[in-house]
Amino acid sequence: MDLSFYLSPPERTVRADLVVEALAPLSLVSAQPGSYYQSAPAPSEVMLLGMIENALGWHLGYDDRKAALASLQKQAKRAHSKSEWAGSPWLTAKPKELLSDSGYLPLLPHHLAFDGLREIPPVLGYDDLWARQQRDPEGRVFFNGSRRYDATIESAITRSKQGHLSFGDRSQHETLDPREVVAAPDGALIHYKSVRSRFPQYSVSPTPRGYVVPLGVYRFGVSTTPAVSDLIAAALDDPAAPLYLGSNDGWVDAQWEVL
Repeated sequence: MDLSFYLSPPERTVRADLVVEALAPLSLVSAQPGSYYQSAPAPSEVMLLGMIENALGWHLGYDDRKAALASLQKQAKRAHSKSEWAGSPWLTAKPKELLSDSGYLPLLPHHLAFDGLREIPPVLGYDDLWARQQRDPEGRVFFNGSRRYDATIESAITRSKQGHLSFGDRSQHETLDPREVVAAPDGALIHYKSVRSRFPQYSVSPTPRGYVVPLGVYRFGVSTTPAVSDLIAAALDDPAAPLYLGSNDGWVDAQWEVL
């Protein structure tokens, strides 16, 4: 993974167009909302950065990105602390200043800017049910939210459906060892925590999610450095991973056109 571009000042002398064609319906949700995921008609700049970095193969989590950014800034400061770039965000920005609403920390924003023409095609929109993954460490959501659980508690789950056992989270519900749950007498009141370890860490919640179908291509004007332009051109010609925008089922094709 080549991040050496960061060590050179962000002199964005190259103008280019990023042309994106949707290959599937897109759900362009920029944050993590509640009961409804509303799609925007066009991708945000952060989504476009994510698509480009995905094409480049920069598949890093937040901690690795934060560490890489700190190391790169440190090296760049040593070389340019006495230059005209001394007070630039390129050398001074903190990770939280670059962090998106969804928790994504991009590495490109100093060296690439979407500051040109934006062509947004008309879109058709619709809603669909999306299998949202949710995690409930101790509460009751996991109990009715997952159809899968350990076979060792099957008899207890069946008895609860028949009304012989009661699972709940009130003070009168007792916390038992999972092995004791199966042998609990009829009428027993058992706390949800007793069987939490026998359920998956995540459960599925069907959630309405908006999608758009673009009736044309998106075109975004970009300025960047020569080094980054070369990286992007090569990456979009042969992406390190399938390209998508928004949710990972929103497949796209992207072209880089230097002006």
